[in-house]
Amino acid sequence: MKLLYTKRSPFARKVRVIALEKNIALDLVDEDLQKKSQRLLDANPLGKVPTLVLDNGTTIFDSPVICQYLDSINDQNIMVPREANERLEALKWEAFADDLMVAAINLYMEKIRHPQDFHKDFCANLEKNIRSSYGYIEKHLPQLQKFNLGPIAIASAIGYIHFRLPHLKVQGALLQWFETISQRPSMAQTIPVA
Repeated sequence: MKLLYTKRSPFARKVRVIALEKNIALDLVDEDLQKKSQRLLDANPLGKVPTLVLDNGTTIFDSPVICQYLDSINDQNIMVPREANERLEALKWEAFADDLMVAAINLYMEKIRHPQDFHKDFCANLEKNIRSSYGYIEKHLPQLQKFNLGPIAIASAIGYIHFRLPHLKVQGALLQWFETISQRPSMAQTIPVA
């Protein structure tokens, strides 16, 4: 299987962590999203990463679907719980983290595209939402103690924010949780890089 991705993508990081935890080999193909390859566009006409290309040519996207697919391949280290309530909890946290990732990406891109005249209110609202999200996550840290898709997604979002928006780094108990989960080999091997 080939994973079309970027080393910076928090969405791709979730997928890579799941694969590492489940001992699933992926052929990683680093894509340039500024000059999208024909390979990426053939696999996903939207040109988004991550996109998984199976050995038979079938493509799977977006990261929530890829994560569930990878988790279904074997029973080693179940990352998407099978029990209904636990599954709902993990998927809820994944969705929350995905929205946090989108907010962070939008904030970063606005400031990159318009460094001198970025939309101040738009950026201020995104920063407020990110900080508010931190408070919510910290309040619910007991729900994120079991390592599965939920905490993977939250840690991937925070890791991206630390990478792209260092002025918004987490603090306190949330920082302690993030530092602890970041020591896990699958998380340490997938830290975003430029």
